[in-house]
Amino acid sequence: MTDISNIELPLLALDVGGKRIGVAVSDKFGFSCRGVTCLFRNDKGWPTQVRKLINEYGSRAVVIGLPLNMDGSEGSQALDCRAAAKDLAAAISLPIVFQDERLSTWTAKERLFAQGLNEKKMRAKLDQTAAAVFLEDFIAAHPELMEKKHA
Repeated sequence: MTDISNIELPLLALDVGGKRIGVAVSDKFGFSCRGVTCLFRNDKGWPTQVRKLINEYGSRAVVIGLPLNMDGSEGSQALDCRAAAKDLAAAISLPIVFQDERLSTWTAKERLFAQGLNEKKMRAKLDQTAAAVFLEDFIAAHPELMEKKHA
């Protein structure tokens, strides 16, 4: 398990895919998470864009979704996410932690369809909504984050 003793709210989350990186943020109390944008992975300047978003939202740490296999093992996608995290670590000085993102895309699709979005509009928001889903999961799994803010 990742040591989160140096993690504070608000957080920024990244859903790193082969083509796109969905970005979500939490509020400073950990009450809500929302998708904010999507970056393009083939843009070599994406870590700089993340740094700008960190500054814009006052984020104190980055949570990266780790796409584990259903049996919990790590495959090639998880290795790719870890490589992206190393690229990001070279551009920022904040803590970076991983969160299991299994089923986050499925949950995001359900939410977006429930909002009445059609397939095209849903695809445009899917990655950032998935990032918000696993960011919510991360905060829920670590209630001490909220205690730090309210202490």
